[in-house]
Amino acid sequence: MEKENKSSATDNGRKPAGNNLQSLPTRQYLDQTVNPILLQGLKVLAKERPQDPVQYLANFLLQNKNRVEESNGASTEDTQ
Repeated sequence: MEKENKSSATDNGRKPAGNNLQSLPTRQYLDQTVNPILLQGLKVLAKERPQDPVQYLANFLLQNKNRVEESNGASTEDTQ
């Protein structure tokens, strides 16, 4: 029954009005807040293949976190 509320809690996977992230199911919360920038970072990481991939990814996430915040959780396709 909880899965039925999952799709009605948001509008096409977008962040709900009022920034009510606490009420989202875990998967939707991650899809809207972390996954867009994480996937982008992993793409760059796979292409660059640095010596310290964890540090590289951490730096990428910190340097690019504003792009996801500004896009309200929407996917950002323009990679570096």
